[in-house]
Amino acid sequence: TNLLSLLETFMFARKCPFPHVVRAGAVFIPIHVVKEKLFPKLPGASVDQVLQEHKVELRPTTLSEERTLRDLELKSCTSRMLKLLALKQLPDIYPDLLNLLWHDSLRQQLGSSSESGQHPPK
Repeated sequence: TNLLSLLETFMFARKCPFPHVVRAGAVFIPIHVVKEKLFPKLPGASVDQVLQEHKVELRPTTLSEERTLRDLELKSCTSRMLKLLALKQLPDIYPDLLNLLWHDSLRQQLGSSSESGQHPPK
């Protein structure tokens, strides 16, 4: 909840802690931020699935936006990872991504304990 309120503050104040571009008064972040900075342990396909479930469409960057993002800190990013997500959509998908991360971590924990012959605590 604290993060969601921070996101709302960023949207209201039009300040963003991530590399971003502003288009028609709206703040957009590259999908790289979601996949590699916020949820680096989640498979990219899982993030894509959440975006699809929420009917979120990533927008392509213009050449000048791509140049701006690369100048900030995303020099090695592919053009695909620079596709833009509206910052206002992040609070909608964030809880589902967090839930996926929790389930993925739990699955890994249970998998590693059963592989070593241990039984998960009940």
